[in-house]
Amino acid sequence: MISDMSWADGSFVRYDDMTLSPATHSLSYGSSVFEGIRSYGGNIFKLDDHLDRLRRSADVFGHTVPYSNADLADACYELLRVNELNDAYLKCLVFYDDSDVSFRAQGCSSRVVVFALPFPANSAPGNYRLATATWRRAPASCHPYQAKTSSTYALSYLSYHQKADGYDDVIFLSTTDTVCESSGSNVFFIKGDALLTPTTELALAGITRKVIIDELSPRLGVSVTERNISYAELESFDGAFLCGTAMEITKISCIDEIEYGAAPLIDAVATEYQLLTGGGSAM
Repeated sequence: MISDMSWADGSFVRYDDMTLSPATHSLSYGSSVFEGIRSYGGNIFKLDDHLDRLRRSADVFGHTVPYSNADLADACYELLRVNELNDAYLKCLVFYDDSDVSFRAQGCSSRVVVFALPFPANSAPGNYRLATATWRRAPASCHPYQAKTSSTYALSYLSYHQKADGYDDVIFLSTTDTVCESSGSNVFFIKGDALLTPTTELALAGITRKVIIDELSPRLGVSVTERNISYAELESFDGAFLCGTAMEITKISCIDEIEYGAAPLIDAVATEYQLLTGGGSAM
């Protein structure tokens, strides 16, 4: 349940009092960008990284964000305080208002909103069953995959709701049958004592993904290879997991008919991640 107080365009307001015109540009044209951010015990994890990416995404769509990262960080921490939240999920959105009903957005101003909701630490779900998405990811020249934008997640919404019965999520493939990501998380595979992950050509360069590559893998003494991974390779791997701000570290039990068993390395990554975030015991 979304908490009572939110932050909108520089002021704290009751969430129920916020209004949105049906002519809002970003509702029609998918021009909004956003970040989902976790707080563990009142400490916001990788806040600077999230705000930097929010600003980069906003730049792609020509948004003007009239607040510094320090302003937004203060708003996020104050939002936790006024809502009496410790373990929480904060969502920051930048979107165009209703000044122009055409796709051109002429005269539109960028609105900035942050809201929060309780989100328990160590809340990652159990083993995930993935099915290949019906829709494919278009080539990188066709879409700005490094912007965290609502237009990307429209395809995630469609694919998630079209997945086969018995599956928890989908895995996106490219038009050349390489693995991209799930509907909203990056994916890693295990081969022996090494990690492999797809490049970010057709996937968001996730912050949790970066944490695994830059911080957790050195602690564990394991190598990480970033490369194109073909669907045909999936049955050769020893394990797989999803990672993301909301998903944390989530084991994959199968992709279509390909089953994955227990992989101690996944538990090790999850343990290190929980230690880093301060999110409590590992999965």
